[in-house]
Amino acid sequence: MPILYLTVEQHQQVVRRLIELGKSRAQKIPHHSAGFGYTSLMVCFLMHNISVAQALLRLLDSFGDGWFPITVGYTVIRTIFETNITAHYITKNPTARAQQYIDFGAVLNKRQMDECLAHRNSKKTQWREAMELVWQQEWASQQADVQKKFDAIASRFTRVNRKNKKVVFQNWSGKKLRDMAVEVDHAEAYDIFYAELSSFAHVDVHLADRFLQRRSDGPVWSQRASEYDVGNVFRYAASFLTCYLKLFGCQFQTWSEEEVQNCWQMTK
Repeated sequence: MPILYLTVEQHQQVVRRLIELGKSRAQKIPHHSAGFGYTSLMVCFLMHNISVAQALLRLLDSFGDGWFPITVGYTVIRTIFETNITAHYITKNPTARAQQYIDFGAVLNKRQMDECLAHRNSKKTQWREAMELVWQQEWASQQADVQKKFDAIASRFTRVNRKNKKVVFQNWSGKKLRDMAVEVDHAEAYDIFYAELSSFAHVDVHLADRFLQRRSDGPVWSQRASEYDVGNVFRYAASFLTCYLKLFGCQFQTWSEEEVQNCWQMTK
């Protein structure tokens, strides 16, 4: 689409239109030929992205532009970007990759269970007692089932490293997010957008800067939002949600690319 220069309010209007488009046919989504797993994942991603966008608008309604919680906005917008990359990557081989994404849940459960088990022997009394409680309430009755499910899929999520040692994937695809972004032609978006958004997820100095206003008489600490940051949050929300809705509409024939694009049309 052509590059548009919109005001903060116009980007917020685009987000509202995109949400309405996404919600308007949510009850009429057909099953995809790639199977139930792929269909359910794409719908879950749609629900997530719309929910995040709605939450941003609710924060705006509650706090206004001046006190909008920028750091929260940037952090949750990052999840829409990651969802976009993940969805585009899965769509390249929808049946197999959707199943791979779903099956990785067994790895996550095993990893979480093992950490709880390990920390039951913590040298710190409170941690030891807390983990014992969690173990008895959550994992003890599931231990055999969690192990069985992990054993069934472990070979698909294991690789041999340079030291000839088997290691389990850190994430479902076994690839870094940027590698997936490159494969789905989102390398520029990753390099430009994701780096900035990650500052807030990882709490680096860019997050702290949002609370510091430099004035001629010295620094002033404030939670007051800058217009630039408010605009950025909703510009990202509009751009990322547009990207996902176009993909979803193409996959499920729920809306056309033109309908998505029309959400950006501003009357003079």
